[in-house]
Amino acid sequence: MTKQVTLIDHERMVHNIMACYRAADSVQVAEGLLWYSDAQKAAHNIAAKYDIAVYIVVAVIAALSPNNKWSRNVVNADALIGAFLRGDGIDSVKVSTYHKMKAKAWDILAARPDYGGAKRMLKGQKITSFFCDIMGEFNVTIDGHARNIAYAERVGLTDDRTNIGVREYRALQAAYEEAARRIGLMPYQLQAITWRVWRDRWGIT
Repeated sequence: MTKQVTLIDHERMVHNIMACYRAADSVQVAEGLLWYSDAQKAAHNIAAKYDIAVYIVVAVIAALSPNNKWSRNVVNADALIGAFLRGDGIDSVKVSTYHKMKAKAWDILAARPDYGGAKRMLKGQKITSFFCDIMGEFNVTIDGHARNIAYAERVGLTDDRTNIGVREYRALQAAYEEAARRIGLMPYQLQAITWRVWRDRWGIT
């Protein structure tokens, strides 16, 4: 079910996001500010290890990210890239996400597209956003938690309301982008900080 977002809703979402940000303590702010830069460092390390472009590594990480914990996400990307470059088959590597996402990552490695081509190959709005965030673009990834923060409500991630359509996704991104402009952060930094606050508030692991 896609929520229709009005101008009043937009301002309310911006207010809710900023309120969550203002609730952050110094540790939460520091960890949020570092999250994506640390993610990019992890991608740089893999790129240097295999002598391939950083954006290709980030595209592989993004492709393997659905339903995957970050620590496993990076390990999976490293293992898949290594297997591809050694000439091993795709089935030689186990990953902690869906097979179709492993196939997508493999296809990206095989195609070696340019930067824009890598984004187009990712296709999905969430994984494309994740790619952009790690690469440092003015962007934000929206998931169920980011949605809950913007609406100031706690809805379980299996609830139909967290199935975010394209229009609502863009509206949520716009709210985070506006809040980030007002605060003076990159949108992905704001999302990481507010997620840290939300996680601690509700005991989410």
